[in-house]
Amino acid sequence: MLRLPLISSLCALFLACSSEDDSAALNEWFGDRGLATSYGKQFEEIEIPVKSSALGFDSSAYMVSSYAALGNVNGMEHLLYFGLDILDSLPDTFKLRMDNTFYGDIPGTSKPEHLDAVIYWLKEPGLGHDSLWLKFPNAFTDTADISLERNADTFFVSLPEELLKLKPQSLDTLRLLVGIKLNSDNTVLRIAPPSTSDIRGLLRVAQKINKSDDCLACLHAGVRESLLVTFEIKDKEIITGKTVVFAQLILPKQSDTAGSELGFPVPVYVYSEYVNNESRLEDYRVDTAYVNSRKSHPNLVFGGGDSLMLQVTRSMRNYAIVADSLPDTLNFTFRLGVPMLNAASLYFYNSIYSSEKVFSDRPAYARYDLGSAVEKGKTAKLKLWFADYGDKK
Repeated sequence: MLRLPLISSLCALFLACSSEDDSAALNEWFGDRGLATSYGKQFEEIEIPVKSSALGFDSSAYMVSSYAALGNVNGMEHLLYFGLDILDSLPDTFKLRMDNTFYGDIPGTSKPEHLDAVIYWLKEPGLGHDSLWLKFPNAFTDTADISLERNADTFFVSLPEELLKLKPQSLDTLRLLVGIKLNSDNTVLRIAPPSTSDIRGLLRVAQKINKSDDCLACLHAGVRESLLVTFEIKDKEIITGKTVVFAQLILPKQSDTAGSELGFPVPVYVYSEYVNNESRLEDYRVDTAYVNSRKSHPNLVFGGGDSLMLQVTRSMRNYAIVADSLPDTLNFTFRLGVPMLNAASLYFYNSIYSSEKVFSDRPAYARYDLGSAVEKGKTAKLKLWFADYGDKK
């Protein structure tokens, strides 16, 4: 099916550059071969009831790479774990440098001066492989209250006396696992990956996210969570055997912005199962004229409008080809992306020529409730634009 957009693009180019006679001949050439050169403004719209929905959330720890988070917001608690290899004594202080990429993206973002936290630790028997270390199988033996104090762009964590008393025995190395969690709610501290210059004896740093939110259809951004929704298709004959040029899945959108964290719009990305069962990201760009006329991007939550209009063209194109041999259901997986920084720059969303930064490099830890749209029995709409084959359609 890759040939369809390629041929259509070439056709449009030839038509633009040719005379009227040449254009007519080119149209005839495509028509003789059963290839579409256009699609009309008319579309088919069908209703598709929700059959089921299920959240998928991965709470396993992972190694910190480009940034880390510490705090609790929107039902997600972000914890940090430090693996230490101590030859003589522990440093008195941990330094946690603020992630200037994030704080540079979001002008005016609050930088707290003081944060209360809890530190906990245990001795590790040896130096295990990363994959084993990340499981943290042993219970922590000690804990203490601490505070994080900011100086410029760095938070300083003074270690408790109980922890500082630990020393290596004889010629052995003291290996420790140290965890930190904030006590504050609705606060997330973004930090750069710590190094040995920040924490002496540091071997590795891990991030872990615990979910305290029991919402059955809420998506959280910036974490490894997705929502799989299965829809029923009762009108397969409308789709079967046709060439889908464009398709939209339309869901009602909630107007509540309480879960946006940073107050910026957040895109909803759609993944789907192709015929070969490989999950692929749908194209989330839209027509620039549509954006300019509506002043609201159709796949943004916390960004105005009353409907989510999600592109599902690739999925429906493949579904239409083999609809006779597929079950009467469609599966789509939804995830939340990174925030849009400037809602006034919506028209740049689909442009490769803009030098303006539209999206943040870091996530907002947003929470969006899709329950009113994807509960069993709710109905979504599917809009389908089919290829126009002229007299042969």
